[in-house]
Amino acid sequence: MKYKIFVSGVQKELRNERASVRQLIEENALLGEHFSVFLFEKDNPSMSKSPETAYIQKVSDSDIYLGLIGYEYGNVKGKELSPTEKEYRKALDASKEILFYIKGQNSSNDLKRDKRNQNLIKEIRDSKKGYCCNRFNSIDELQNQVYDSLILFLKDKGVIRKTTFEKVECEKSDFS
Repeated sequence: MKYKIFVSGVQKELRNERASVRQLIEENALLGEHFSVFLFEKDNPSMSKSPETAYIQKVSDSDIYLGLIGYEYGNVKGKELSPTEKEYRKALDASKEILFYIKGQNSSNDLKRDKRNQNLIKEIRDSKKGYCCNRFNSIDELQNQVYDSLILFLKDKGVIRKTTFEKVECEKSDFS
């Protein structure tokens, strides 16, 4: 069984970052064995559903919501929520594993972001919520952080061992 990852983030602004997450998973033997990635712009076939209905359904079908936050909130009218925030809210309601990666290393960069992104960052960085929330400046940093998060996810699920086989066997042994 492969865990399904829904990658979210403003498509136009974070095109390269979104593609790099997919590339990391597909080209890594371990990650590729255990995860599949959904990118709306690449994997959404033409259908009779609205785009919003389609992406919300894909979040529901996923195991992990991986959100990327840049400087733009998304193309919305008025007080409407961006697709990224709608997807996040759906993942939250459905109790999905939630991983967030914020472009830009320090909080002074946050002041340059759309105000709605600033509010979203404050919400997701709330330590009581318990989300993985990392910052990155480069695609390499993003890929390293995603890799670490997914390995930890697999360890937590018991898919891969936290220790060597020999040590597990010795710990279970009783030589008396």
